[in-house]
Amino acid sequence: METKSHHVFLLQLVIIGCWVCCVCLAQIPIPSRMDGFVYGRKSPAWGETVVVEAFFDPVCPDSRDAWPVLRKAVEHYGSRVSVVVHLFPLP
Repeated sequence: METKSHHVFLLQLVIIGCWVCCVCLAQIPIPSRMDGFVYGRKSPAWGETVVVEAFFDPVCPDSRDAWPVLRKAVEHYGSRVSVVVHLFPLP
């Protein structure tokens, strides 16, 4: 004859199992390709240059004001820096 504690243990085990399954299935996979675009090169030179990742909102005035400065830095440092631009619209 099964006891009440045995039923509680099985119920807890089922709840934990369901939670683990939901968490494992809810994970976002690693994208197959990099989002954003590389400015000034065909691809970033990972390991060979300093890679700057910039997150820009296309309609943000601060992003608009920072863009010329970033372009000037890329032109100045040339082959020693790679810039990956991610378009990141803010609410």
